[in-house]
Amino acid sequence: MALIDCPECGRQVSDKAPTCPGCGAPIALESSGSQAWQADAPEPSRIQQPTSAPASAPEPDPEPEVDEEWLRGEQEYLAFTDRVQRHRIMSVLLFFGGLSLGMGMRSFMGVSDEEGRALVFYIADIMVYSGIIWLFYNEARNLWYHRNLGS
Repeated sequence: MALIDCPECGRQVSDKAPTCPGCGAPIALESSGSQAWQADAPEPSRIQQPTSAPASAPEPDPEPEVDEEWLRGEQEYLAFTDRVQRHRIMSVLLFFGGLSLGMGMRSFMGVSDEEGRALVFYIADIMVYSGIIWLFYNEARNLWYHRNLGS
């Protein structure tokens, strides 16, 4: 590897470099006959610098085309997964809220067989059972969706 002078800007450039890092002038193609080529090269002061990007600069890759149907499917999958996660959290909160309400009211009100069961205990039972049912329904729906997705 040898250092040669760039024909346009005069910088020291490797003869293996495809272009000059300073001005972007092509180097590698002309380096095969570098001595004869450098003798025929015009003075750097007389060369006009290009106003736009060098011709040898790689152009940016165009945007890859996206399959709209695939993208829509991915968005539906992500929306479904988010919805399942939110429903899972809400059903567990409902279950534990019912447990906490029932146990808290039992310790607060005490247990007496004379008056019968208070309404708050029925509400706590409904919360616990609906939380369990909602969780099972949600998990079954999630399994069904993923099973159908694989086929």
